[in-house]
Amino acid sequence: MSRFLFFVLIVLIVSCKEAVQTATSLAKVPEEPVLVADQGSYFTLDKDAVSIYLPDTFEKYSISEYEYEVKKINDSIDDPFVSLFTNLRDNLKGKFYLLYDKDNYSFCAVNSIPYFDFKRQDAKYMLAMIRKNQQDASGPDLFFEKQTAKYSATDDVKIFKAVFKLSNFDETLVNYRHIYLISTRNNQTFQFIFNTPFEADFDPFIRRMKI
Repeated sequence: MSRFLFFVLIVLIVSCKEAVQTATSLAKVPEEPVLVADQGSYFTLDKDAVSIYLPDTFEKYSISEYEYEVKKINDSIDDPFVSLFTNLRDNLKGKFYLLYDKDNYSFCAVNSIPYFDFKRQDAKYMLAMIRKNQQDASGPDLFFEKQTAKYSATDDVKIFKAVFKLSNFDETLVNYRHIYLISTRNNQTFQFIFNTPFEADFDPFIRRMKI
């Protein structure tokens, strides 16, 4: 396992307690939306010559545009995700893209990063590093629960996925973090971070990525 991968996982740290509170304060989702893979749109990652497929409620945003949208909803909230996006953009050697679903207060942060290969036997190490970082950031009054972790591979792409639920004691605050690391046959590596205030399955969308 390379030192670079270790650095990638370290950058995933965000103040989980503040993020869960912020997402709950801003989200206006009366019911959990149903994500249907046929109801999506392609977004070109202009500088990486690939296209990603996401629910059609997502739109491309800059960090400043995202911050402006949050301030319109509640000007008193200091959104910790802005720091996460800035950290990803400024500290990873690759391109950063932000896609935001303002109706459901969900985002997809994408980084293209220097290529590294990983195998099935690396999955436990990758999960352990992500778990440790998230637990260290969550604090003692927030529950941190793994929902799933999975490695898959084809001739074209290798994918490591981890999903975590973050909540307070009585689950009045709930948030879900979906993390994908994707390595392609063209020697490209991408990191996806989805954040939603509801459970979701992004696998059908990830599988439609055009590389």
